Amino acid sequence: MIYRFFFGISLLIAFSNTVIAQESRSKIRVSGIVTDVNGNPLKRVMIFIDKIKTRVKTNKKGIYTIKMNQDSKLLTVYSPNLGILSVEYKGQSKVDFMYTQESIPINEEKLLQLGFTLDPAPKNDNNYSDFSSILEILDKRFYNVRVTNGVIKIGKGANQFGGDSTPLIFVDNQRVNVGELGTIATSDVKSIRVISKGSEAAEYGGLQAANGVILITLKQ
Repeated sequence: MIYRFFFGISLLIAFSNTVIAQESRSKIRVSGIVTDVNGNPLKRVMIFIDKIKTRVKTNKKGIYTIKMNQDSKLLTVYSPNLGILSVEYKGQSKVDFMYTQESIPINEEKLLQLGFTLDPAPKNDNNYSDFSSILEILDKRFYNVRVTNGVIKIGKGANQFGGDSTPLIFVDNQRVNVGELGTIATSDVKSIRVISKGSEAAEYGGLQAANGVILITLKQ
């Protein structure tokens, strides 16, 4: 009886630690639009998180999408011609920015003086061992990937032909299905590359390539 009691307590502690670790890694998908004083969308505006430059920029419609850590504090947009706009981040999933008539240009030298970092975080942060599965890596690390109940969607998902949203998946150049990803330990993953769509994805063949391609390389 005593053994069972302490064993149960140990399991509870282990479970609690796992939940805490997962929560600390969880990211929030944030999107929004950046416009000028007249409401016109601004393209190629840089996005900063906690004054660190990301690799995300607004598209031609002024829209950005990024994944942020729950403990992030500051979200900033930067245009050399219009300067910076910042908001205190409190877990919002949508943050829009509008420059005003008072906006002033800021060059990169001034930006550095304000404490911003222009070198993005390393693109290939390949320490995947803290994640529980490859599906979690895809959902948490790649802003354009969404995983729901084991279903992977890249971008808007389903193609126009069959309605299927599943992308092509290759592990060490061998095509696999989503279910097979569960047999791979995250500590064995060397790199993951996601090709959204377009001509590069089409090179891998098949209508399914219209849903994007995921390339996974394992450690030797």
